[in-house]
Amino acid sequence: MLNRLNGDKRLKEVKLDNHGLPSEAALEARMRPRGFSRAGVLVPNETVREDTAADAELLRNLKLTYAEIASALDALIAAAEASPVHQARLGPLQCEVRVHQGFQICPWAPDPHQAQCSAGQGVRHGSVDWRVTNLTTGEEMKGPGLIVHLIRDHHFFEGPLSPNRVDPFQLAHLLGFF
Repeated sequence: MLNRLNGDKRLKEVKLDNHGLPSEAALEARMRPRGFSRAGVLVPNETVREDTAADAELLRNLKLTYAEIASALDALIAAAEASPVHQARLGPLQCEVRVHQGFQICPWAPDPHQAQCSAGQGVRHGSVDWRVTNLTTGEEMKGPGLIVHLIRDHHFFEGPLSPNRVDPFQLAHLLGFF
C-alpha cells in the first residue's frame, strides 16, 4: 500500500519529464520498499515497463481492457463506500471497505506534497482498502482502493512480487469476466 501520510518527509522532490510526470527512475524509487510505502508496490529487480508489458499481454489474451476491470471494481467499492455499514452486494459479488484517515498517494503524482495525481479520471477510493467475495465461487481478493486509479489510468496492478499486488487474471475471474 502506498503511504497515507501526505506530508511524509520521504517524499522527495523529483525531476519531471516533458509531460510533467516523474522520470521512470524516480517513479520506480517511489514504488520500492520504503519509498511511498513500507512494503513497496515494486520489489527490487522489477521494472514498471516490464511489469506493465506483461500485464498488457495478459489482458489482450483475455480480451479485456483496463477500463472494464477498473470500472467493475470501482462500482463495487463506490457502492460499499456509500453504505452506512461499508458493505454492498452487486449480483454475486460482496464488497466490504475499510476507511482510513488520510489517503494513499499515487506514485505518478507530479508533486505529492501539493496534490494527488490527476491523470485520467483522477484518484478515487484513496483512503479505503477493499475485500471482494464472489458468493457463487467463494473466491476472495483484497487490495487498496487506489488500485482502481492505478489500473484504469496507469495500467498498473502493482509488481508481480509485491505483497499487495492485485493479480489481473485473478481479479478478472473474481469479477466474473470469464
